Amino acid sequence: MIRINLLPVRAAIKRENIRRQVSYFLGCVILVVVAMAYFTISLNRNISNLTVEIEDAKSELTKLQAIAKRVNQIKKELNKLEAKMDVIARLEANRAGPARIMDALTSLVVADRMWLTKMSEAGGKMKLAGVAMDNKTIADFMTRLEKSPHFNVVDLISSTQVMLEKGKKFKKFTIVCRVSGKGPKTS
Repeated sequence: MIRINLLPVRAAIKRENIRRQVSYFLGCVILVVVAMAYFTISLNRNISNLTVEIEDAKSELTKLQAIAKRVNQIKKELNKLEAKMDVIARLEANRAGPARIMDALTSLVVADRMWLTKMSEAGGKMKLAGVAMDNKTIADFMTRLEKSPHFNVVDLISSTQVMLEKGKKFKKFTIVCRVSGKGPKTS
């Protein structure tokens, strides 16, 4: 009988299996290393892109902060100008007020029968004090004040008889009225 020694074949097959397994292992290791290198490169690229975007955003932020600061300065200046314009408008509106009231009063006073001695105005209320020949003159003056578009709510506070010159009797009076803004305006 012929004998064949199969041991070297088995050893060759075993070596071939080991070589194949080592090849698969090395292939897997190389594949993992290549994948890790790819992901590392990709992440580094993303990091550098994000860093550039951050720098761009920071520079844009500084520009916008400068613009916002300028806008705030302009708003403050605008508020100051509006306040000044309001003051000017109020002054302009009130400029003709006292002259208009004095003009209205001179046309309402009963000529040669009464004289105003004191006049004060505060908060839209005017207090008039004076001397008249009699009660009818005071009543006429009050009626004229009520009919005037410059005054309303006319009240007589006091009326007393006084002796002035050479025994002549006069009536001293005090009247309170409201100054109305409805009167005709003069420019």
